[in-house]
Amino acid sequence: MLKNKAQIQYSPSGPRPIVELVVPHGTHLSDILKVQETISKELLPKIGPRGCAPCISGSDFRIREELEKVINVDLASGRFGD
Repeated sequence: MLKNKAQIQYSPSGPRPIVELVVPHGTHLSDILKVQETISKELLPKIGPRGCAPCISGSDFRIREELEKVINVDLASGRFGD
């Protein structure tokens, strides 16, 4: 993950839909709060994880920090890499 980029992941499957914001290791809460309004007003309505217009009732919203040490694995070959 790039240092100044976050990922928003969404899954409607399972017992409850999940929206997850994954931020780079070391991200400050103040940086997350800067984009929170944009996420809530512009993105969440487009992916539709809600039961009603003003909320995301019934969906879990998680904010998670990417771990500091990440090892990438090529699934086809099973080799570790960058």
